[in-house]
Amino acid sequence: ILVLAPGNPNPDVGTFRFGPLAGSQTASTRIRLAETQELVAIAKLSDGSFARATKEVKVTIGGCGG
Repeated sequence: ILVLAPGNPNPDVGTFRFGPLAGSQTASTRIRLAETQELVAIAKLSDGSFARATKEVKVTIGGCGG
C-alpha cells in the first residue's frame, strides 16, 4: 500500500507491505499535511491487480483549540 499526499512537498508519506503470513493486513500512521487535500492510497492486491482510494482531509490551523 502506497499512501500519497499530493499537496505536500514530499508526497510519499507511507509504504506498507504485507506478506502471506501477516495476521492482519491493516496499517495506521500519523502524518503532517501541508494543507487541506485529498490523500491517495494505492494497493497492489495479491492477484496482481491494483486498487485506489482517495479521501479529503481538512487541515485547520490551531486544531488543538488554539
